[in-house]
Amino acid sequence: MFNITRVTSLNAYFWAFKPCIDGFNYCKPIVQFDRTFLIEKYHETLLIVICQDGNRNIFPLAFAIVEGETKRSIDLVLSSLAITCHNATNICMITDRGKAILSTLKSPKVACEGHGLLSVYCIRHIAYNFNKKFKNAEANRQLINMGYEMKQPIVQAKAYNGDRRYDHMTTNLVECMNSVLKGARSLPICALAKTTFERTKSWFVERGTKIECMLRVGHQYPKDITALLRKNEQQSAMCHFDVQELSTAQLRRLPMSYTVRLNDWWCDCEEFQALRLPYAHVAVCLTCHLQLTTFIDPIYSLQYILKAYGVEFHPVQNEDYWFTYVGPNFIPDPHVS
Repeated sequence: MFNITRVTSLNAYFWAFKPCIDGFNYCKPIVQFDRTFLIEKYHETLLIVICQDGNRNIFPLAFAIVEGETKRSIDLVLSSLAITCHNATNICMITDRGKAILSTLKSPKVACEGHGLLSVYCIRHIAYNFNKKFKNAEANRQLINMGYEMKQPIVQAKAYNGDRRYDHMTTNLVECMNSVLKGARSLPICALAKTTFERTKSWFVERGTKIECMLRVGHQYPKDITALLRKNEQQSAMCHFDVQELSTAQLRRLPMSYTVRLNDWWCDCEEFQALRLPYAHVAVCLTCHLQLTTFIDPIYSLQYILKAYGVEFHPVQNEDYWFTYVGPNFIPDPHVS
């Protein structure tokens, strides 16, 4: 909790777990920010900040319960997150870019731009708002395709920030987390916070154990990544190339041709930058006597992913062993029945 003065009622609550904060350094440098609502007896808003590890697992970063998605509440979450994750730099944040979020990102308290934070659109939210106004399914479909297009000259397209998104175009990770917490959104606040602790802790144990087993039998990357690399190597047989320099080549894969600069991790098709993985036309360039693994982002390696889950969750001690609390005495909000 941050910025809580000596008052009798609590109107906002932010929490994050240290193992998640430490593990974030080994996840994809993207965060997704969205909201869900508490149900039944409670009417507050649960704000969730989520990222993803190199094995495509959701990785919860922070939570907050606030009265609504207002500038004040978003300022609390993002400023608290900036304090908690003060070592994180060059982060790509995917949101609906509402007025409250944009205003907060520009505030000195958050100071996001100084840390290289890039705020980008969620394509799903754009499509929803477009369809809500125009109610045209075909136009909505074309809009979504434009958003995913690598070279389409619009701000939210991959062409402008695909190399920061890791191919994430929506806040769907948060939607996944919402479904995980579906049964907990009717719980009292303390019980909800405890549920996020227990479920996150179980993920750390389960995923860490699984990765250790994979490493022991000789795996270097997750199964999905390994399968993708094999597929790309097979497809590289359909490419023809001309080596121009030691690490630069001109690729032809009918009907298209591409220029690949391996040392810059760059290809004018943009796919190489989007996922940080060698695609088929990049794999064929490896005849330049460069190792394939050199052009795979370390985030995808099992050793790297294991570090994300390397900090243990310590069990909460019995209340008899807690330090004596010194601070304000809180009571339920008298305006909430």
